[in-house]
Amino acid sequence: MNGSIGINKGCLVLDPRTKMLLMIIISIISLTGSDTAPAVYIRLLVMLLPILLIVTIRKYMLGFLYLIVIIIAWMMETVIHFNYSPWLTLILFITAGIITRFLPALLMGYYIVKTTEVATFITSLERMHCPRKLTIPLSVMFRFMPTIKEEAKSIKRAMKMRGIDYKYAMSHPLKYIEFRVVPLLNSIIKIGNELSMASMTRGLTLHQIRTNMIDLTLKLVDWVVMIGIVILCIIYYVI
Repeated sequence: MNGSIGINKGCLVLDPRTKMLLMIIISIISLTGSDTAPAVYIRLLVMLLPILLIVTIRKYMLGFLYLIVIIIAWMMETVIHFNYSPWLTLILFITAGIITRFLPALLMGYYIVKTTEVATFITSLERMHCPRKLTIPLSVMFRFMPTIKEEAKSIKRAMKMRGIDYKYAMSHPLKYIEFRVVPLLNSIIKIGNELSMASMTRGLTLHQIRTNMIDLTLKLVDWVVMIGIVILCIIYYVI
């Protein structure tokens, strides 16, 4: 099993190590909501970087929606001030803060899952000398999320064939939730065990260096991206 369903490398192929560095720095800068003049705009620039990556895999509508949501949330958090109601101001500020702090990391995670094969991801972790206690859970997680998504679609199709659709959900909401959740939970337990055993079968638990045919090298575009994001991070925290 490939492990990543629907891999779309797009027109920009980045090394998994570059993607992980982007994920870490974008997450950290997004979480630290600075309100000073230069840093607040650098934070906005960093939060908009996932759009460029999403566009490279031709997810134009997703990138457009993300752009609109992030811009509105950022303006609500830093620019727009409501003087009508303190409760409304508090609710909007908290909502905008949650969006600007967590949505960029979620979109980066989506990009990594969509563009990275499991074998390549594991090889990159081994090149960074990550311990097996980290490599095995991450490899299982990487296979787990796409597999669960496909399983949920299969359950939905099976329910539709039996006449259990949204009309049934309106009349019997509790039964509909039961029919959707219980099979999915059973599948999650079964798939988790199967993926753990598959990782062990592939030799991930061995302490010896594994051989593989994947040639991972940092290209010029990787160096440019990594140096650029590190410079932005330094400017953000120094200024």
